[in-house]
Amino acid sequence: FCCGPEPFMRAVREALAGLGYDMSRYHQESFTAEPWHAEDVPEDVIPDEQNHAEIAFALSGVTTRCSETDTILAAAKAAGLVIPSGCSMGICGTCKVRKTEGQVHMVHNGGITDEDVDEGFILACCSKPLGRVAVEA
Repeated sequence: FCCGPEPFMRAVREALAGLGYDMSRYHQESFTAEPWHAEDVPEDVIPDEQNHAEIAFALSGVTTRCSETDTILAAAKAAGLVIPSGCSMGICGTCKVRKTEGQVHMVHNGGITDEDVDEGFILACCSKPLGRVAVEA
């Protein structure tokens, strides 16, 4: 049984098929997250496309520049880095990384606990850098 957004379920199906799993035994249920609206977030924290940000990926030693409206995950991909991800909607938690410096604007759909956030973790798929940010990736 598999339940999640379509990109996640597609990855599961492909992995199972690649392993030779009997797909007649595979069952799935689909769901999608409600889209967030900029008006739901206080105006002073909305990323601005005109503002540039810098992300330092500590483990790989790569630093890249992007817009504040780009996600950490998109910036990593553009820089040739791989951060594991699944749903890309802030639900599955696969892209959780530790932020060691800076601030991000993160709007997620339950894929991270308050305790994780308190410990410095973010979801790369739905976190947008505000200024200079460093992550363990």
